[in-house]
Amino acid sequence: MKTLPKIAVAVAALVLLSSPSLATLKAGAKFIPFSLKNIDGKDHTVTLEEGKLTLIVTETLAGETKVSKSHPAGVLVDFWATWCVPCRKAMPHMQQLNETYKPAGEQAEGGLRVYGIALDEAGGKVVKPFYQKLKITYPMLADPPSSVSPEGVVRTAKDMKKRYEVQEIPVVYLIDSSGTITHVHVGFKEEHIAELDKAVNALLGGGKR
Repeated sequence: MKTLPKIAVAVAALVLLSSPSLATLKAGAKFIPFSLKNIDGKDHTVTLEEGKLTLIVTETLAGETKVSKSHPAGVLVDFWATWCVPCRKAMPHMQQLNETYKPAGEQAEGGLRVYGIALDEAGGKVVKPFYQKLKITYPMLADPPSSVSPEGVVRTAKDMKKRYEVQEIPVVYLIDSSGTITHVHVGFKEEHIAELDKAVNALLGGGKR
């Protein structure tokens, strides 16, 4: 019987840890700009320029650097890790959102940009084979960028986890074109997909691209 209080305390701690109100930034907060390397080697920077959400993709090939810039209508950020079972269950749905709402081309304006933020300590070398096996096509950011980032931009997945107050995964943030977080969700169940799809539709004004 002496173990019951300890069990009760442990259960209470788990409830507190899993509470969305404690685990994340809140809807209505401003997003935190970030710059990380995709597993394909390209640096992706999501920031604000003149109050507008801006995506900058930097790629260096044969000593030449190519930079493209676009302004998405929204960005979805999914914090996950290869060892997280609920995260893996959610990923096909993230892929479907990407296929449904992505812009027509890499430099196209508008649409939804989906990003996976991999929290595995080993980074891209662990994430890349996993990503390829699942046939995911949206960018999977895991490592620090090679290019120079604007001041104040987060440059590691570990720092993103801290700045976005992620205590458990998966965590999804939906960010609008002004850089405001409009939707936050912790955990994954099948019924959450309809809720997220509704939030994306509202963000994009009902348009798929």
